Amino acid sequence: MAMLGTASFQALLISTRSPESTPRLRMLAASLQNARRLAPAAAKYIALALLLLNVGSWPLVWHFRVFASVVKARLALRWHRITHVFSSREEKQRALQAFYEAHQPIGLHPFRHVWSFTKFVGIDDGDFNLHMSNSSYAQALDSVRLRLALATFPNLFRCGGWSPLAATHFHFIREIPMLTYYEIRASIGAWDDKWFYVVFRFVKPPSKSKSGARITGRQSETNGAGEAPRADSERLLPVLTTPATPLTNGGSTPAVLVWDAPDQGAQSEAVSRALLARAAQQTTEPDGALLYTVSVSQLCFKQGRITVPPAVVLAANGFYAAPAAATPPPLPPSQSPTTKPAAPPHWPAVRALAAPSISSLRLPVLAAFYAGGWRAVPPGARWWEDAFAACEDERRARLASLGEGGLRGGMDGARGLV
Repeated sequence: MAMLGTASFQALLISTRSPESTPRLRMLAASLQNARRLAPAAAKYIALALLLLNVGSWPLVWHFRVFASVVKARLALRWHRITHVFSSREEKQRALQAFYEAHQPIGLHPFRHVWSFTKFVGIDDGDFNLHMSNSSYAQALDSVRLRLALATFPNLFRCGGWSPLAATHFHFIREIPMLTYYEIRASIGAWDDKWFYVVFRFVKPPSKSKSGARITGRQSETNGAGEAPRADSERLLPVLTTPATPLTNGGSTPAVLVWDAPDQGAQSEAVSRALLARAAQQTTEPDGALLYTVSVSQLCFKQGRITVPPAVVLAANGFYAAPAAATPPPLPPSQSPTTKPAAPPHWPAVRALAAPSISSLRLPVLAAFYAGGWRAVPPGARWWEDAFAACEDERRARLASLGEGGLRGGMDGARGLV
């Protein structure tokens, strides 16, 4: 075919030189000759443009996006040490403790704070409908989850711990157009003895005028406590406690809650349907943002191979549920608190476990506490249980929609279907 095309093109050029050739034929031959000369250069520029437009899918770009927050935190710590190199040992100790505590959620209510992350839908994130591809949502959450982890439980990483991802659920409500900015708003959903649930909401940020109007109307409807109503299914959930003695099965992981209620499958399916239906109906946020997608990530906390109860990790990083009278109403994601919350009552106990060392980045005392030392604390002195006693009812109500009787239970039931 290539030889035939070349021969035909050469025959066309020869025919244009004859006196009988028409001007139109000569123009066609000249155009083909110019196109043949410019084709390699055009193909080169088109390939370069496609390569640049898909820069987000280059090798190692995913790693850069995910671990950029870790590198940034390391550089900030290194710069802090450089600026205090000539300080005394006592001053270095106090400054290092203040540096670490400034990057911890000290005094934050676990259910009253939202973390926002801005993202962009690139060419490589879209599909043939010019919308964000469904496969790109999980990729966008990879970097957001690590940034959220550094903002919510940094002490776990300083102890050598980690937080593996067990499951991710998506409910797509509205498509995200290509080449647009959007926000991922993360909030703590619930937790039990083992699992920790984070709710991510993909939204379109509201305009400033619409945001102000929605915020004013929303705040007038919320009370100071902000407690969620108790669900009918929460009576089936036991109160969260952490056993002081080792587990009967000899393992190092706290036992998972047992769902022994009748009609477990029907109730799990009903709660899952209600959760997804409510998410589909709520297409706008309190501040006027347009809701695109709701995602739930199920994680746990590990110190080595030992599972750490989420309540222990959250309280050790500063989270605290103040009594209802002292808890302010929840703020919309577009607003940030004007004042920093006060340190919780249990913070002196955490400081005794997490005293930073000038010579080492690790926290060996807190690491031993995570690895099972919390079991030796008597029931009356468990500060991590007291830290969330004021929101226990709300935690159980939230867990009914996310835990064994809700989203996770429904997915476990679906796994057994043939």
